[in-house]
Amino acid sequence: MNAECRSVRIDLGYDGTEFFGSQRQRDRRTVQQVVEEVLGRLTNQDVQLSFAGRTDRGVHAVGQVASGKVFWRRDEESLRFALDSLAPTDVTITGVRWVEERFHARFSAVSREYRYRIWTGLPPPILVKRFAWPVRDSLDMAAMRTAARLLLGEHDFSSFAGAGLGVPWNPIDCARTVFHSEWRLLPIEWERASSSVQLLEFEIRANGFLPHMVRNIVGNLFAVGRGLRSVEWFATVLAEQDRRLAEAPAPPNGLVLWSVNYPERLAG
Repeated sequence: MNAECRSVRIDLGYDGTEFFGSQRQRDRRTVQQVVEEVLGRLTNQDVQLSFAGRTDRGVHAVGQVASGKVFWRRDEESLRFALDSLAPTDVTITGVRWVEERFHARFSAVSREYRYRIWTGLPPPILVKRFAWPVRDSLDMAAMRTAARLLLGEHDFSSFAGAGLGVPWNPIDCARTVFHSEWRLLPIEWERASSSVQLLEFEIRANGFLPHMVRNIVGNLFAVGRGLRSVEWFATVLAEQDRRLAEAPAPPNGLVLWSVNYPERLAG
């Protein structure tokens, strides 16, 4: 039985700590590089994948999606099992499915969701340390929630854009539509956790994101939560569309690409 060329969707997650981001870079260990290399070994072909969202160095994912074409003679689950078995321990392959040729992990997506976690109080447990931003001081959740709601709807997000996009003379369109923007407290299940400890999670879903956008937003919401800046200041920064007015970004380790959403007809 000859192998058939198929359009494939690959769902995956990864611990981004030891990666230089998701996208392939020369002489750097990236998620795309390791997954393409494993696929190449399995299919004896040069595989090129497209990823739904670009994650920076140190950023994690539980709902990343990749697409491409592969030659494979067996079923989807056999490919998922083989790919997951050969992938490094900081990558997990959660699903493989054949899709229509027109499916594209990036361009077919209608929204993406990111989540960011902050651990306040005592140093976090080892199981949390890689996946949350540890801070000592408590944060004003009410103020952070109020500021986060200002992001809803369509805005020019230049003030929270990285990679040199956040300046008034930038010709790139920085308008995005945010469908959901919310802070919440997560339950803490460790017996030794102090009553002063909190695990906060910021959830944001939008039709697209600019480079470093979520980390920049969280860094500025954090300034509001610390009482260093006001909600009114946050609103002004958003309206001014100038990254130079905003605070520093949050570190990458608290950020997770949570999910990518597609039209039902293309989801596979």
